Amino acid sequence: MNQETYKIELPGKLLYPENATFSVKKITPFEQKKFYSDMSVAETLEERNTAVRELLKRLVICENYSLDNIYMQDYSFILYQIRAVTYKMFPLKVYVDCEECKQKYGTEIDVTQLDIETLDADKVVKEVELENFGVVPFRYKQIGDDVVIDRLLRESGMNQEDLFMRVLALDAVSLSDWKPVDEVWALISEGQITVEDVTKIENLLGNFTWGVKEEVKCRCPHCGKEVVVPYSLDATDFFSVDID
Repeated sequence: MNQETYKIELPGKLLYPENATFSVKKITPFEQKKFYSDMSVAETLEERNTAVRELLKRLVICENYSLDNIYMQDYSFILYQIRAVTYKMFPLKVYVDCEECKQKYGTEIDVTQLDIETLDADKVVKEVELENFGVVPFRYKQIGDDVVIDRLLRESGMNQEDLFMRVLALDAVSLSDWKPVDEVWALISEGQITVEDVTKIENLLGNFTWGVKEEVKCRCPHCGKEVVVPYSLDATDFFSVDID
């Protein structure tokens, strides 16, 4: 029997072709256990990333577009949508250590009622100016970029789990619409793309303007102190359900 699919509209829809459509499926018990099994034997970040991509291939239906080219801000939104259609009755729980009274408490987030910011046309960034090369094409991180980052670091003899080097490799990937990524990586390694350039690129990568606003306002039930708490959901924990 075919699984029911749920059509979704990505927050960054302005970046995709008009004829591209996206849908998600519920997680089945088989897929849940298969993912747990794959993650339990994954010894490297590359293997864990592969397990996540294989899961998404089974749960996300893309028409007229490639899954690997979905932007990471929309990838996060997709994870919430998969959880929403699978676990409607189970809210996401966030736990807070109150700085005022030192008590711990929990708050619930209804993932069917998230605060979503869509991408405005006037906020789309597609270029960056480099010191030695002028204005060149720029793009944000996509789902498939981790495969390229893993390869760049592996072939360079670097630790693939070194977060600093992964960010640097992502800088190269973000310019791959300008030149092949290996050429960009060489320009970074040689210093022709400068420290100032890299800082500018990383600021753009970090200051995206769309997606799920991952924060919730909480009030401590013990002392009444109110705080805004960040939260996140990734593919390694979106199966987790707290049942009181």
